[in-house]
Amino acid sequence: MVNDTVTTEKGASLSRGPALVLGTVLLAVGLYALYRQHTFPPFSNFPNGNAPVGGKVLFGIFGANGWTGMLTAVGGGLLLFGAAQHLLAKTMSLIVGVALGAAAVIALISNNVLGMAAADHLTEIGWGASAVILLFNTLIPRRRRTVAAGTAVGTRTTGASDRSRVRHREEGAAVAGAGAGALAEHHRDERVREREQGDRAGLARDEQATAVHSDGSREPTVAHDPAGERTVAHDPAGERTVAHDPAEGRTVAHDPAEEGTVAHDPAESERERIRSGSED
Repeated sequence: MVNDTVTTEKGASLSRGPALVLGTVLLAVGLYALYRQHTFPPFSNFPNGNAPVGGKVLFGIFGANGWTGMLTAVGGGLLLFGAAQHLLAKTMSLIVGVALGAAAVIALISNNVLGMAAADHLTEIGWGASAVILLFNTLIPRRRRTVAAGTAVGTRTTGASDRSRVRHREEGAAVAGAGAGALAEHHRDERVREREQGDRAGLARDEQATAVHSDGSREPTVAHDPAGERTVAHDPAGERTVAHDPAEGRTVAHDPAEEGTVAHDPAESERERIRSGSED
């Protein structure tokens, strides 16, 4: 599927080239004319005075004086200045073209330009040709190209679609960074929860080890000692520890209240019973 939306982008300027080339030629010729023919009629000749050709320049082709070279050099300099941008190049081409065209027409009529700049027929032709080129240059448009803003399957897009793809990549990178941060925070929360569960389990074990019955009763605690093969009972009610030793066949009770240890021996009990019977 292809998106029908298109955009128009500015391309290369076609009017900057002629302005650059013609400006260089006019500036070079004008400076050379100033160097070779540096005679300047006085301002009193303006506008109806006589400005004779002082000599010929550039292989004896163009008749000129100082003002002729000045006018040509200034026109070339303005064209070079305007060649930097498309609109400025067209503007300077229009100004210089109109000036050179007017100078050529005036020189054709009065054999000079307002009593200041001298010109022969070849100079008039040169100015006229330059004016035509420059005026035509003002009509040259900038090249433009139409770029599809959508993306077609299996094709490579440029212009707006490239910018859109770069924007999508930046957004994807931002989302990936946010997801990585969220994942790291989730792992940190999991570790905190595990530590909390371990702490709660430890506290529960401690409470079970030290808990007493809720009804307040104190029942004996019985422990079996495998090493001594005997059963040891701790009676909280009597605050004493009773141990039954199968090897000796007797029961030993430790009574803290009497600060002593009482041993119950079955053989000694039998002898006491027989002795008391004989006495009777």
